[in-house]
Amino acid sequence: MRVWLDALTPKQGRLAACLSTTLGRRGFEVLVTCREYECTEATIRSYGLDPIVVGRYGGGTRYGKLMADVERMRILADLVARYKPSVLISYPNPSAARVAYGLGVKYIVLNDSPHSEAANILSLPLCEALVVSEGIPVSSLTPYLLPRSKIFQYRGVEELLWVEGFEPSREVLEELNLEKYEYVVVRPEEFKAAYYSWRGWGWIELCDEIVSSGLKVVVLPRYEEQRRRAVEKGYIVPEGCVDGLSLAYYARALVTGGGTMAKEAALMGTPAYYTFPIKLYVNEYLAKLGFPLVHWSSSWRELVKDILEIDESVIRESKRAARRLAEKIESPEKALFKALREVIKH
Repeated sequence: MRVWLDALTPKQGRLAACLSTTLGRRGFEVLVTCREYECTEATIRSYGLDPIVVGRYGGGTRYGKLMADVERMRILADLVARYKPSVLISYPNPSAARVAYGLGVKYIVLNDSPHSEAANILSLPLCEALVVSEGIPVSSLTPYLLPRSKIFQYRGVEELLWVEGFEPSREVLEELNLEKYEYVVVRPEEFKAAYYSWRGWGWIELCDEIVSSGLKVVVLPRYEEQRRRAVEKGYIVPEGCVDGLSLAYYARALVTGGGTMAKEAALMGTPAYYTFPIKLYVNEYLAKLGFPLVHWSSSWRELVKDILEIDESVIRESKRAARRLAEKIESPEKALFKALREVIKH
């Protein structure tokens, strides 16, 4: 049986790469596609896969997003019609969802973002199955689903799929001239996303505070505007795509305007702070389980003070505790294959 995996972001790229490997071991033929956006393609290739790149990111305007999706659907339609998969597995993804529906391909969705209204509205009504963490209230996603859609929950988070068993490398530290626990990773907000309607969170002010404290700061920008600003300020900005997991593993702390890198860091025991304007269900779920993950809404000065109180002994204990906690949760793999069996039957 043929399965199609499509990824729009680096996080979705990791998800697709891990699932491709698992599906392949179980005898499925797999097509992996992605769009041209940030490090999505590079992330998939880092797992030894060769994705087909279709389309590009549409930018921050409604018109740009629409036209990019229209063009992407046209190319995907030809590709998928030739490949003839039985099932599409992806995040809420308007272009892939519409192509799958039009060509009679069953659609399974993984989702940890009830707040991503536009993508959910345009994708979830077309799915046969939704795979979601128990940390997300089902009621936050059911408004987007049709009655025929089935929901499969699991006790954990998606990021465990690639963090579990991960072995960090010091190579990225050597490349960037860093010492472990002597730097902070900062990831600015995804302000061009359709769901992001808030004012930016002041990551430059935070970086200035970190540098003033004597720690180094590594900025992982999402957009060229953020990259230019970080370079102008003299922060450490990796060229191209780097091993973000290892970078997070050896950091004193990680601060992000989103949610994914905070979850990855916390699962590895690195103290993580996220500044998204609202509390995210899955992040709060991990925090309640005991992982070092905090929703920060106070001043940057107080945040840096909090980070400076973290010493190496605290980090070592945090990593030991995270390993113990991770053994008690699961990735979405079992729930996904249960959904896949159910969808195939029908």
